[in-house]
Amino acid sequence: MKSRSERLKAIAGGKDKHPKPKASQKINPVPKEPGTDTGSKDSKTTNRQSDTLLELVEATDWSFFYTELRDYYVAIPVRGHTETYLLDGEDFSIRLADLFYTETGRVVNKDTMKQIILILKAKALKECENPVKLHTRIAKYEDNFYYDMTNSEWQVIKISPEGWNINKSPLLFTRYRHQLPQVEPLPGGDVERLLKYIPLKGGRVLFLCWLISCFVPDIPHPVLVLYGEKGASKSTVSMFLKKIIDPSNLETLGPPRNERDLIISLQQHVFLPFDNISRIKDNLSDMFCRAVTGAGVQQRKLHTNADDTIFSFKRILSINGVNNAVTRSDLLDRSILIELERIPEENRREIVKLRAAFEEDRPSVMGGTFDALSKAMKIYPSVKLDNPPRMADFTCWGYAIAEALGLSGEDFLKEYEYNRGMQNIEAVNADPVATLVVAFLRDRKEWSGAATVLLNVLKSIAGENGIDTSRGAFPVHAHVLSRRLREVKSNLEAVGVVVDLGKRTSTAAIITLMKNDLFDSSVGIV
Repeated sequence: MKSRSERLKAIAGGKDKHPKPKASQKINPVPKEPGTDTGSKDSKTTNRQSDTLLELVEATDWSFFYTELRDYYVAIPVRGHTETYLLDGEDFSIRLADLFYTETGRVVNKDTMKQIILILKAKALKECENPVKLHTRIAKYEDNFYYDMTNSEWQVIKISPEGWNINKSPLLFTRYRHQLPQVEPLPGGDVERLLKYIPLKGGRVLFLCWLISCFVPDIPHPVLVLYGEKGASKSTVSMFLKKIIDPSNLETLGPPRNERDLIISLQQHVFLPFDNISRIKDNLSDMFCRAVTGAGVQQRKLHTNADDTIFSFKRILSINGVNNAVTRSDLLDRSILIELERIPEENRREIVKLRAAFEEDRPSVMGGTFDALSKAMKIYPSVKLDNPPRMADFTCWGYAIAEALGLSGEDFLKEYEYNRGMQNIEAVNADPVATLVVAFLRDRKEWSGAATVLLNVLKSIAGENGIDTSRGAFPVHAHVLSRRLREVKSNLEAVGVVVDLGKRTSTAAIITLMKNDLFDSSVGIV
């Protein structure tokens, strides 16, 4: 049986293969083929080139497949590992052009490339019975975790309960041009070295557990909300976290302009640190929630005008700003709030020196991260928590990681519980309806009445509580008030206000408000 090189040589013409042109020779971009003197020269040339290029591809050991999103890829064995390329991507077009030129000494034209790529997509559909799962940066396989180092050798870090090592991947990962290689982790490292660059005001255990949990695939991760006054290094912290979790030429991301921009970013990043955000629109807040939980979003397929597809990604998000930009209760429930302290002027360092110091510590931080994660994988199956909160997977992993770090799982739970209390206060303070409900109950134990009556009552006390009811955020109709109360019901209950929306008369919905011993009269004060 002929070898791959012999097959390629035969297709290209064997010993009569066109020699590569000398530097002094000009290359005709559309070479003239024998027998093309009549008819359309361009079309005949394209057909001849297509036949030759297709035969050259068939003689390789490339494999073609498609993904759940109906994106078409090729898997190319290279020096003992497998590289994947999008058929519609420029990198694959360059490989095709190089294959044709190397084996024929001629330049392929654009029409030939388009024809071949279309044929190879059909080949992928025909030969690949089921869509293939492609991973980005982090994946799980046979109870082990894999972290793509994104280096030229296509190596991964395999993490198991027995430890971690750098190896070849049993999975297929996809790469994007903005991605950068991860440094080689240092065995026996120290993840807490990272804290030298994070001016935490509190929540040390919670923060470390969140960071290491980012390397656990296929679970919802809370949105990390970093806030603090000017000079608290929020952007620098976000940049360093990006280098630890998902290195990229894009060290932070600006606010997405629309849902489509956000989907593109979600497709290409595992960790998305949004920088200097002052406000999140409601539609993007909903999209952030979906990105955390992995819920699908239907959109026209990127780069097309017709095909619809379902984009579904579990991603890790971070949002920073002077103030907490997350105000919607559903997104707050999926977040942790970390306040950063302003760095005193005498402690400030030049960014060049700060980056250099961080790069010295990064291998140790990475090694300590994987050491702790490996130990946590051994502890995690035994973690049993009563009544875990909404982010239950993160809570269980956080407990296991805290124990693996030699800290206390109970301390993690306490810090997380305190943080969720902060979230509820933020949610109530950010919502005009919830703020007025708390203000209304300060001087009474209980109130019950029709939704229309409550709406008028809340409007009557809005001015003295700094609420402008003419703005779009305040409900105009009683049924909208009921819906808004359902949205913040759990947040109100956390600050001592029980909301009962289940009663009705023949003509109206009845709302009952009661305060209990948890009632915090300071919530909502302007």
